[in-house]
Order: sequence, then C-alpha cells, then structure tokens
Amino acid sequence: MRFRYCGPKLVCAFLLLLLTSALSFAQTENSAAIDCSGATPGAFTSVQQAILNSPDHTVFTISGNCSETIVDIERRNDLSFIALAPTTIQVTSPDQQVLIITHSQNITFSGTITMTGGQGVLISDSNGVLFSGVTVQNSGQFGVTSSNSKLLFIGGSVTASTRTGVVAFGSTVELDGVNISNNGRLGISAATTHLILSDGNNLPPIVSHNGIGGIQLFNSSQGDFTDLQINNNAGGNFGLIAFTNSAVVMQGGSINSNTGTGVTCVSTSHCEFTQTQINSNTGGGIRTATHSELELDGGVQVSGNNGAGILVDQHSAFTSNGGNTISNNAGDALIVNALSTLNLVAPDTITATGANLALNCNNGSMVTGDISALKNKKCGTQFQAIPVH
Repeated sequence: MRFRYCGPKLVCAFLLLLLTSALSFAQTENSAAIDCSGATPGAFTSVQQAILNSPDHTVFTISGNCSETIVDIERRNDLSFIALAPTTIQVTSPDQQVLIITHSQNITFSGTITMTGGQGVLISDSNGVLFSGVTVQNSGQFGVTSSNSKLLFIGGSVTASTRTGVVAFGSTVELDGVNISNNGRLGISAATTHLILSDGNNLPPIVSHNGIGGIQLFNSSQGDFTDLQINNNAGGNFGLIAFTNSAVVMQGGSINSNTGTGVTCVSTSHCEFTQTQINSNTGGGIRTATHSELELDGGVQVSGNNGAGILVDQHSAFTSNGGNTISNNAGDALIVNALSTLNLVAPDTITATGANLALNCNNGSMVTGDISALKNKKCGTQFQAIPVH
C-alpha cells in the first residue's frame, strides 16, 4: 500500500496506527507451557499433547523429563520449543523416532534439550528447521536424518548412535559448532546435499571417534567447511571422502589421526583446501583418483601420515598454489601416476624421509612447474611439460 498524500498530521497518524495494528495482528504469536513433571498448573504435561492442542505460530516453554509415545510435527508452521531448564525428550518404544518433523516450516528447538533413544530424529520435506544447543544421543538407528529439508543445527551434539550420526538426502544441512562423535558407523553421510560445517557458539564443528569413518559426500554433493575437526575416526577407511561428482572446499581445521586415508577424492570430484592440517593418518594423507581434482591454496600441511603424503592417480589433476608443506610421511611425499597431472604454480616445501622420494612420476603422468628444488625425485624429462612459446 502506498500513500501519496495524507492531509492533516492527525489523519496520517491514525492511518499509520491502523496499518501497524493490522500487521501486528497478522503476526500474532501464541504462547504455552509444557512441564512434563506436572508441577506447573495449567501447563501441558506432554509435548505431543501440546502440539495437537495448539495453533501454528506458538512459542512453547518446555521443561522436565518428557516420555512420549510419539512426537510428530506434520504440516505445521512457526512452532518454537524453548527449554527453561535441562529437558529430556524420549519415546516409550525403541522402534519409534524420538522426533518427526514433516512438511513443516520454521520449527525451532532451543536450549538444553536432550533427545535420547528410539530411532533418532527424522526431518522430511521441511524448511527453516533450527536446533540450537540440542543433544541427540543413543539412537538405535541414525542420529539425525534430514531428507529434502533445510536444517540449521547450532551447538549441541549427535552422539552414540548405533549407525551414522547425521544422514542427509537433498537440500541444505548446516552444522555450526556441533560435535558428532562416537557413532557406530560414519559421523556424517550426505547425498545430493549442500553440507555446511562451520563455527558456532565460538566452537568448531567436530567429527571424531566414529566407528568406520568421518564424513562422506556423494552423488553431486557440495561440502563447505570452516575450522572443521575430523579426527580419530576408526574403521581403516577415511577421515573425509568425496565421490561421484561431488566437491569439498575446506578452510582451516584438521583431518588428523584417522585410521585409513585422511582425504579420498575420487570419481570426478573436486577437493580444495586452505590452511588445513592433514596429519598422522594411518593410510596416507590425500588420495585423488579417477578423473578428480585436488587443489591446495596455501598453508596446508600434509605430514606424519603412514603412507604417501599425496597420491594423484588414474587421470586426475593436482594444482598447488604454493606455500604448502608435504613432509615426514612414511611413504613418498608426492606420487603422480597413471596419466595424471601436477601443476606447481608456486613453491612448496616437499621433502621425503629416508630412501623415499619427494616426487615420484609414473605411467604417463605430466608435471608443469619448477621441480628443480625437490631432492631425491624420480621424474625425468619425459614426465615434464615443455613450455609452449
């Protein structure tokens, strides 16, 4: 609505008051209390009871130990659950999800809320889902499953799931300062998803001590990571893997002390790192293979890995923009193999231990850039690109 002229000031003020009142009425929120202990007169004693008997645009305060048959939020808008004190939500059946959110918009759980047991949390076809400070633990299946939904998870944790901690299919999942640890299988698995991990509440995101690996991205997923710590994951597989047309861009953080390879980037994928530590992994530092790309943008350290520092294999490409360090690995520092390419844009520190090679070129690989400073290398002129004048 647009007013071009408004006569006396009193009329203008009256119209403005009417307009403001109309907008306020349209955005009115309701409030309700949930106290699962039953100690608060007039409060709901069940989360599901409160959901069924309250309209959209309701803010709930919640407290107590809530034992529910089911907590199902379906086709709802603008519901917020705010913990006034430490609160637990659990289900009576181990075969039931502790929370289901489907076809809903703007659903918030905030505060010291622990969702425990059952089959974890399921979010499907929903937007604007926010968890802040929430703990999801002891799921008999996956911790949190997000399907075609936009989830923002700040602080809190996903721990001790029987299977993978966080599973995502489609849309966007952002985990800021979340600790994803001690899950039976992977920390995170994301397919066709934009996965974001960054700092939250002044804490880095952590993926650690999971049973068979850290993070996997596949089927055209995109990972944007800042200060992420992928450390001490077991299973002999990987800290981080990207495959099948996926991409990772990681700034800062670490991928350390995982059993298996620190980073695996394969099947036409792209992995890019800046100021990241990739150290002390039992199966080597970085492996890129099968028509994939690796790029190091400076400040990356690949050190102390039990195997090659970096392996570039099967028609893949590695570009270093300089200022990186590859050293003290148990195998060769850098191997370029099977029709793969190496492009050294600016100098790095690349050194080998013992009788290992700083640079090992094989099987039709090709190197562009100055390798004269590298000692103990096997990379003759047949592997070096001739400048085109």
